[in-house]
Amino acid sequence: MQGEVETEVARGALGSPPWDDPRIKEEALRWVLLAQFDTDDDADMMWGDCGALYWLIRPEDLAECRFDRAMFTWQCC
Repeated sequence: MQGEVETEVARGALGSPPWDDPRIKEEALRWVLLAQFDTDDDADMMWGDCGALYWLIRPEDLAECRFDRAMFTWQCC
């Protein structure tokens, strides 16, 4: 919706450095989408103004079922 969610999560995982920090791009490559929930009028779910919820996880954490290490972000229009 607004940008790559991997980049948002990577920035958070790094402690919120400035957006131009080169580590963010490298860290973003380490995350994969675990779950996404979009706004759905039929299910009566609205996130912000027609947004979506995202959970991402590192592949090695997924393989070990370490869901407590997943990261969350959301975006809306």
